[in-house]
Amino acid sequence: MALWGNNDNVGSAGTVSLNYATRVVTGTGTSFGIAGGLSEGDVIRFGTRGGGGIYYGDAVVVSVASSESLTIGSTMGLSGVAIAGTDFTVSQLPKSSVLDSSYSETNFVAPSYTNIFFTSATIEAPAGFTTVALNDMGTDVIQVGDHLVSASGVDTPIASIGTTGVVLGSPIGAGLTINAGTAITFTRLVDGYDKLAYGISTATTGSYHVSHEGWVGVQTYIDNHGNFRVKSETLVAMSGISTGDGSIAYPTPV
Repeated sequence: MALWGNNDNVGSAGTVSLNYATRVVTGTGTSFGIAGGLSEGDVIRFGTRGGGGIYYGDAVVVSVASSESLTIGSTMGLSGVAIAGTDFTVSQLPKSSVLDSSYSETNFVAPSYTNIFFTSATIEAPAGFTTVALNDMGTDVIQVGDHLVSASGVDTPIASIGTTGVVLGSPIGAGLTINAGTAITFTRLVDGYDKLAYGISTATTGSYHVSHEGWVGVQTYIDNHGNFRVKSETLVAMSGISTGDGSIAYPTPV
């Protein structure tokens, strides 16, 4: 059994369900073991990545009983959420990533907003206003992109920061008013953890920079300053990775 191949686009027609206790995957309309389809040693990737779908994680196929039944070696790379009638993809990515706990979907954490600063408004800011005057500016704490959340229900990002207040990214909504003395909280989107192995056929630039073609592990998160971060590790540097509709595109948002 090879440790990896070069096909990230193995045939994956149909849907699958998993019995976590027995590790048996039952397919509907699938072609396990048939030419062009999944084979023993391939990695089955449960669910849909991006587009509002649910991704459950990866597992190595250890045996194929029929075109609609196979067994995986372990569930350690899966989220633990029930898998029934879901789409899937198949890859020849390095099996070592499936056995590496850092890639397990049990570790996935969505970014969340955390409170970073508290103050209050100095004057009234009614519906339609885009500026809010503040008693304390928190100059060394708040930054553009943070959210202003008021006790009266306003929740909007900051577009710019002045000497006595902030400019909002959108006007205060109808029926909402920030009165003088209203409590203001600033929040920031931080943290999160996502790590996935991708088949990269072409090196990329920009925010999702990956310098090598091949099998690449990519971790994304948001740091304490609200900056989006991408870390990559080359699992196998190689050319000729086959990608397509049956592979997980890079980059694909969660």
